[in-house]
Amino acid sequence: MPFLAKKEIRDRITKDALIKQDHFQETLLRQASYDLRLGPEIYIVGNQAPKLLTEEEPYATLPPGQFAILTCYEDLKMPRDLIAFISVRSKFKLEGLVNISGFHVDPTFRGRLRFAVQNVGPTDMRIKFLEPTFTIFFAQLSSENVEQARDEQKDIDYPQGSMGILLQDVQLLGGSSVSLASLQKEVDRLRTLFMIYIPIGVSAIVALIVKLLK
Repeated sequence: MPFLAKKEIRDRITKDALIKQDHFQETLLRQASYDLRLGPEIYIVGNQAPKLLTEEEPYATLPPGQFAILTCYEDLKMPRDLIAFISVRSKFKLEGLVNISGFHVDPTFRGRLRFAVQNVGPTDMRIKFLEPTFTIFFAQLSSENVEQARDEQKDIDYPQGSMGILLQDVQLLGGSSVSLASLQKEVDRLRTLFMIYIPIGVSAIVALIVKLLK
């Protein structure tokens, strides 16, 4: 399964609209891959709903242990003879961002990719709208005999080509956020309560013992 090199990716983008033309940037094209930018819609577990990043407010923060769903900015149009593989860019991997969802893109896929991720690093991670965050590699299939139609029930439950985060995405990762940061805050709160009330309790017990001994 040979991977496409830089010139081949550029040619396929021109020929097949592999990446929507007004989303394509030459500077994001690598020797054998293309860097995908962070899209506007993200969902951080524990929030009531997804939020939109903008050029005016481009940043979001993922605390240690935090789960989130990210979107990519680029609109993909996979032909029948190509399959793609996706990965978090190395700089974000080193900070602790890991992809916990799928690692490939099927032939005939249309739309923007969604990624379930987790910050497994020890510190808060800042992500930014339109920042190159993921990398996609394209590989040539040995045959173009790929059916266009997908399972009808799967399309109902999880339609391809959707342009944002779905209700199903939120439900899969929804619920209260139990991140390392939130756990640390709870530990700190309990430690503070301990330091306040234990001396009071000890003093009360000592006073009671003294009174009983009189």
